[in-house]
Amino acid sequence: GEDTGVPLKEDPEYAKYFKMLQMGLPMGAVKNALQRDGKDPSIMDLDHNKSVKSQTEGDDDEDDGPPLKEDPEYEKYFKMLRLKLPMGAVKQAMQRDGKDPSIMDLDHNRSVKSQMSNDADDNGVPLKDDPEYSKYFKMLKMGLPMGAVKNALQRDDKDTSIMDLDPNKSVAFQLNSRTRRKTKKSQKKKVRRKKIYWTPIDPTKVNEDSIWSLVKGTVAMDQLKYDMKEFENLFTESSNPADKKKKETSAGDKKPAQKKSVQVIEGKRGMNGGIILARLKIEYSKIAEMVDKMEYGNLDDTQLRALKEFLPNDEERPNLEVYLKKGESSEKAMAEALAAMSECEKYMVAMMRVKKAAAKFDCMLFKTQFQSRYDEIMEARNIVKNACEEMRASVRLRKMMAMILTVVNEINTGGTGNIAIGFSLDALLKLSEAKAFDKKTSVLHYLVKIVRENDKSLV
Repeated sequence: GEDTGVPLKEDPEYAKYFKMLQMGLPMGAVKNALQRDGKDPSIMDLDHNKSVKSQTEGDDDEDDGPPLKEDPEYEKYFKMLRLKLPMGAVKQAMQRDGKDPSIMDLDHNRSVKSQMSNDADDNGVPLKDDPEYSKYFKMLKMGLPMGAVKNALQRDDKDTSIMDLDPNKSVAFQLNSRTRRKTKKSQKKKVRRKKIYWTPIDPTKVNEDSIWSLVKGTVAMDQLKYDMKEFENLFTESSNPADKKKKETSAGDKKPAQKKSVQVIEGKRGMNGGIILARLKIEYSKIAEMVDKMEYGNLDDTQLRALKEFLPNDEERPNLEVYLKKGESSEKAMAEALAAMSECEKYMVAMMRVKKAAAKFDCMLFKTQFQSRYDEIMEARNIVKNACEEMRASVRLRKMMAMILTVVNEINTGGTGNIAIGFSLDALLKLSEAKAFDKKTSVLHYLVKIVRENDKSLV
């Protein structure tokens, strides 16, 4: 019948997700946002110019059950999603509770019953009660992480992916269903595009005199000289790549941290502090007095920074206080305790009597560095100002940026869809990191080739 509903792209319930697309966010990120909000991400695969109702009604049996997101059995997991917990953590919680984590991949706005397949009856023993696997579910109930349980399965020469199945269904039933699903899916081939994850500029923030307004429409992909077959071989792939196995590092490979032998403070720190203090040739009580009054005398910023570095930290201060208790019985005992300390430790003891010593050092450093830092900032500011003026006036730069924008838009979208109007400069750094599907050619190398073939004056 005639579609009288609101088009999907104008539907108030989904408008914010289309706004995300208009801002240049990838479809994967938008679908993640839908899933986080408890909505069906497959909605974005429908026709954006037709209403949701016209595209979803009539395909399924009547659904008289509660929507999945409101189902009392699963509502706590949707609450976890609303608290911004990642989907992986939510699925692990479901598995720990003996529920099928794949439930979260269903349509959240429809009941579980209406979406569960009834292709065949499952007369087998549920996985969680299966004698062959029951001990592993017992480990989960005891609070062991899924990784440890899968390691135990691997140690017993069993398939670790068994733990990813529905605990309430038999193994045989699910493996047969999985085989059928894989056979159906293998018949479809998808074309994957290499993605350059740059940061597109929001079109509403582009001024008329910006570089992106000046280069808009100056370079089109069909105007460039390039080998279309080479482009497709490098940046598109017609079949899904095989899943790569993740390398797992066992806890046994990690070397235990070596215990450090110390007296009061760590030995190397004490030695470095002693070297610095020996060069100053100032009594530690005199230094403490200067810092307390914030009078740095002839000390420069390098020396002040070094002295601040060897103030006692939160771990060293209580250790020093405990050690000094040995000398509380008499002046002689205190003198002996201090004499046994390193030079750096003696300095720390003197500085412990100064209140807010670190803050006072910061004040003195600010004062000693102010003029030189001001001069540096002004010099850098003038350099940036001059560079910006030169860049804005450069015709070659405009041509180069327009060519980069056009080629990367072609790689990302094939020339249709969400075309970026501009990009942030940090995206240029990613061009050397992003590789084509041949694992050798970087996007930067390909761009250099295109530039050479089309305008050698830009090289």
